[in-house]
Amino acid sequence: MKKLPPLQTIKVGGLVWRIIETPGTKNGPVLFMLPGTLGTAAIFEAAMLELGTRVRMVSVTYPMIEDILRLADSLAGLMDKLGITRASLVGSSLGGFLAQHFAARHADRVDKLILGNTLCDPHLTRRVVERMPVDALRAQPAQAHRDMVVNSVRSWPETDPLGKKLKTILIDSGTRLLSARAMKARVLAVQAAPAVPALAIGGERITIIDCEDDPLLPRAVQDDVVRRYPGARHVRLSSGGHYPNILRTKDYNATLRQALDIG
Repeated sequence: MKKLPPLQTIKVGGLVWRIIETPGTKNGPVLFMLPGTLGTAAIFEAAMLELGTRVRMVSVTYPMIEDILRLADSLAGLMDKLGITRASLVGSSLGGFLAQHFAARHADRVDKLILGNTLCDPHLTRRVVERMPVDALRAQPAQAHRDMVVNSVRSWPETDPLGKKLKTILIDSGTRLLSARAMKARVLAVQAAPAVPALAIGGERITIIDCEDDPLLPRAVQDDVVRRYPGARHVRLSSGGHYPNILRTKDYNATLRQALDIG
C-alpha cells in the first residue's frame, strides 16, 4: 500500500467510531488495532502500509466514553456493523487494556490477542507510581487532563529524528486531533476501570510486546502482564519506549506477522 485508505465514521448505538480499514485478502486474517491514550486510527500507519494488502486491518479512534466495559461492548457492535464475526486484536497501552476486557466479555469473537506496552490492573499502577486518586481525576477539568498528558510528552528527550517525529505526532494528537474531553475520557477509561478478569483464552493465542525503556510503565506493571498469561509469547525489546510500533517498526511488524501466522 502506498497510502492509507480514507477515514470512515461509523455510529454504534449512539457512539461514534472513526476507523481506517485496509482491504486485506479474501479469507485472510482480520486485525482490529486499538491505540493508546494519545493515539488515533492513524497511529498504526506503518503497520497498515506494510501489511494492509495481506491483513484486513481496522484501526480505530475511540468514541468519547470513560467506561472501559461499555467501550468493549461497543467495539463488539462495531464488529457487527462491519460484518466481522471474529478477529484478532492488537492494542497499545489503553488499547491493550481494552483488548483484554473485550476478550473477557466476548471471548468467542477473539482469534489472537497482541498486547503492547499495556497493563492488567490499574490499581497496581497506582501502587508503584504516585498517581492522583480516581475521584480527584474525575473532578479535574478536561483541560487539566489534556495538559497532564501532553506536557508529559513534551518533557521526553529528543535523542534522534525518529523520537522527534514521535513527539510531533503525539503532541498533534493531543492538541489538535483529540479534544480535552476525549483525553479525560481515555484517562478515566483506564484509571477508573476494574482489573482484567481471567480470560478464557489460552496463552498460545497471546503475544505480549513491551520495551525495557518504556518511560510510562514500570517494570512491575510489565511483569504483571507476563505473569498473567503463562504460555504467551513474550517479546521484550531493548528500546522502543512506549511506542515500538513507531520507534521499532521493523521488529513490531515482524511480531504482528508471527502472531498472525502470515510469515
